[in-house]
Amino acid sequence: MTTFSIMRAFAPSCLTFLAWAALSSSLWASDDSALSNLPFEQLLQREVVPASTLARQISQSPSAVAIVTADDIRAYGYRTLADVINSMRGLYTTYDRRYQYMGGRGFGVPGDYAGRIMVLIDGYPTQDSLFNQAYIDESGLLDLELVERVEYVPGTGSVTYGNNAMLGIINIVTRRGSDVGSTQLATEFASHGGRKQRVTVGRRFDNGADLLLSASVLASAGQDLYFPAYDTPANNRGIAQDQDSERNKRIFGKFSFEGWTIEGAYAQRRKAVPVPMRELMSFNQPFINEDENAFLNARYETDLGLSLSTSSSLYFGHYAYSDQRAFTDGDIGNREHSARWWGLDQKFVGHWFERHAVLLGFEFKDDARQLFETRYLLPVGGVSPKHTQSFERRTASVYLTDEFRVNEDWSLNIGVRYDDASDLSGNWSPRLAAIFRQSPMTVWKASYSEAFRMPNANERWRDGNQARPEYVEATELTLRHEYSPNGRLTASLYRYQQKDVYVSEMTWGSARTHGAELEYEHNWHNGTRLRSSAAWQKARDTAGQDLANSPDWLGKLNLTALLPGLPAVRGGLEVQYVGPRLTLERRPLGSYTLTNLTFSGERKWHGLSAVFSIRNLFGRDYDAVSPFTWDPGTGKDVLRMDGRTYWLQLSLDL
Repeated sequence: MTTFSIMRAFAPSCLTFLAWAALSSSLWASDDSALSNLPFEQLLQREVVPASTLARQISQSPSAVAIVTADDIRAYGYRTLADVINSMRGLYTTYDRRYQYMGGRGFGVPGDYAGRIMVLIDGYPTQDSLFNQAYIDESGLLDLELVERVEYVPGTGSVTYGNNAMLGIINIVTRRGSDVGSTQLATEFASHGGRKQRVTVGRRFDNGADLLLSASVLASAGQDLYFPAYDTPANNRGIAQDQDSERNKRIFGKFSFEGWTIEGAYAQRRKAVPVPMRELMSFNQPFINEDENAFLNARYETDLGLSLSTSSSLYFGHYAYSDQRAFTDGDIGNREHSARWWGLDQKFVGHWFERHAVLLGFEFKDDARQLFETRYLLPVGGVSPKHTQSFERRTASVYLTDEFRVNEDWSLNIGVRYDDASDLSGNWSPRLAAIFRQSPMTVWKASYSEAFRMPNANERWRDGNQARPEYVEATELTLRHEYSPNGRLTASLYRYQQKDVYVSEMTWGSARTHGAELEYEHNWHNGTRLRSSAAWQKARDTAGQDLANSPDWLGKLNLTALLPGLPAVRGGLEVQYVGPRLTLERRPLGSYTLTNLTFSGERKWHGLSAVFSIRNLFGRDYDAVSPFTWDPGTGKDVLRMDGRTYWLQLSLDL
């Protein structure tokens, strides 16, 4: 009997801003209990969901955990999850003027929808049911002002989370209503006509209930963009005019009371795309993408006694995508795709045996609707027949982990998960990790794991019955050494071997990567914080060649401090280096270094606060690898990115 598997320009004067910020009078976040000042183990135990702490087990993860807190988000002027990801060691993003795509540990082919790093919101998997895409730009589900911290756990996470957690997990922990404690109004101004308004209400009631509600709208006129590869008279000399606008709406709510947590989000985005995606598409003609993403998650947690606690979740998800694209023959193509899914997740955490912590989980997910619709509006009038194809999948899973403390120095983390989908054979995902505490200041971690990714609905639509799962084997060795309570060094060596990676129609192969990462962090008592990292990675594709869009070197430097003579103003300096990489046509693309500078009010003045940020401070011209490669030798395999841009946020607590 088949088992079924378990559960989406504004540039004001810096001097004016600094003078205003200097008037601020109450600390933003500076007491000794701030998350940014806590040791890692302590910080990671401050979970919003206490009973599922063991389920996530970030503090005991055999990987090198990275964290960006709400204080970091503010200090460095991050606006999207993509900004946060770009600041984390070993991670980077690629932008094709539609979406931001995440790359990490060597794997980051541009335009690759399939998610290999799972993105969670308070433990809820956000990937949609059509493309397995994690939305990390303005199409994402959350405003960053609602985020308490972002946790990145590299390495496979399939034992606990199953499909998509091949190369790592990013968990977004949201704020509570008590963290806001008021009604907050915010407005933003950005380059290229960007505007955003937000209202957030947070409150903790006398009976212990906690409520957070937020809504925002964003609009940007965008910019006229020049693409040298299209520089002909017929293509307006390569200038795409009025083809870069963007609009979005977001709603988020979270309610907690006596073990219950109910949260949901809705995001709608409309983005104009200034560059043709396909060979027969027209340049400088309207091409509009629209996304709609939503979820509702209800979770109940309780202690059952007898050393047993439980966490139960029921969730629903919705995603819809549509676009219209103009072709050179006059046709207008229209795609309308949609998906609905629901799932159950049941976890039991037991401490029945001395030195053992056992997690037993069951999951069921029903991808009830995966619908693809396409049609063409013909230039001579009329509409072509609509082509419709639908899929569904039901998946049931069971997973078991045991954290065994052998003695004061050694621990073992053993786990296995079994996933069985209605359209695929069952699959096992094992993990074995050893943790050695050499001293109170030094910890070594070693792990071996296997994970997989099911073919998503888009791949089934493209490849039919030939679509197949993708597998990975991962090994990693990690060292964490704390020089002092405020300074720590993290180092990692890793190796991944992927199998059944899609190459082209009906063709699959194997890819591999190995690399090393080094990060140093230090927090000073005067509020200065430093984080710097270097990552070396070597990835080979299915032909044994260097993987496209995979830089050998990544470097990050983040420094934030109160400004001398202006103790109410915090400065944040960020430097990011991305090494040379190859385009999809295998042309070398040079390295680039970006510098971002942010000023934020450390104190509020009558409830007012502000953040002013300059991105790409020195106006560096640089290119990203393009996924659009239908015309080799013309330079269309790269896309020019933004120059210097500005962003200002003003907020008022009522």
